[in-house]
Amino acid sequence: MCGICGFNGSDRELIKKMTDVITHRGPDKEGFYVDEHVSLGNRRLSIIDLSERATQPIFNEDKSIAIVYNGEIYNFPELRKELELKGHRFYTNTDTEVVVHSYEEYGVDCLKKFNGMFAFALWDSRKKELFIARDRIGIKPLYYYYDGSKFSFASEIKAILEDSSIPREVNYLSLYYYLGYEFVPSPLTMFKRIFKLEPGNYLLYRDGRIHIKRYWELEFNPEWKKKSDYIERMRELVDLSVRRRLISDVPLGVFLSGGLDSSTVVAFMRKHITGNLKAFSIGYEDKSFSELDYATYIAREFGLEHHILMINEINPDLIEK
Repeated sequence: MCGICGFNGSDRELIKKMTDVITHRGPDKEGFYVDEHVSLGNRRLSIIDLSERATQPIFNEDKSIAIVYNGEIYNFPELRKELELKGHRFYTNTDTEVVVHSYEEYGVDCLKKFNGMFAFALWDSRKKELFIARDRIGIKPLYYYYDGSKFSFASEIKAILEDSSIPREVNYLSLYYYLGYEFVPSPLTMFKRIFKLEPGNYLLYRDGRIHIKRYWELEFNPEWKKKSDYIERMRELVDLSVRRRLISDVPLGVFLSGGLDSSTVVAFMRKHITGNLKAFSIGYEDKSFSELDYATYIAREFGLEHHILMINEINPDLIEK
């Protein structure tokens, strides 16, 4: 998990404040890009390429493009090879840099090539255009404020509110939705003029104006096959999905509830990882409410290093930990 933020205009003090308030999203590194048109900030949790050169922002060859990025592009090794064959040169081993060169090669259509979860902001200094995008189903968050002249964005609303000129006005329609449905539907938030960039959408900011466009929608194309064909295809897709998520330069772990979903993930992880594999579970003293017995069984069956956190009335300060 990383954190990104930024706004139109130049203010080093403000972008530092915005970045500091989301330090918890990326405790490893911080980075900034500031020119007369835009300010960008990043807090990084290092997963791929732990070297100093991978500190964001990441640039293209002539530094006319800068990006701050949160997420993972799972098919980045394949995309990198494709881009290198087209003449692009890389200075890091990150998936972040693949986004930069993909944009150079394909423009906003680069989004159609990415298999992953992401939210990023890319500044094209030649076009004087800010390109912001969110992954297809919205795994990574991204919020923005726009009042017709001021534009600001961040992974969390609290960073946007570090700008004291942005009003903290309650959106009462959002409050109505929350009380009625227990959530606030996109693109609304609890604040007026602060919105969620919806999943599968990108936003372009240029000359004081924003343009939002959807680049992906779920399509349903039914095919009638034998049950065994669907079972085999599902097995192949889950295996591919898990394997792609194992690319990391830091140790890997798994959240294990003991249910079918997490247990299936463990089984496929164990196919590709023969060494030590850590699992983390939460348990409850109330047996009727806890799946810890199942999680313990799965951990034992697959030889996991199992870490358990018990939640009960004795540790009410658990959130502080």
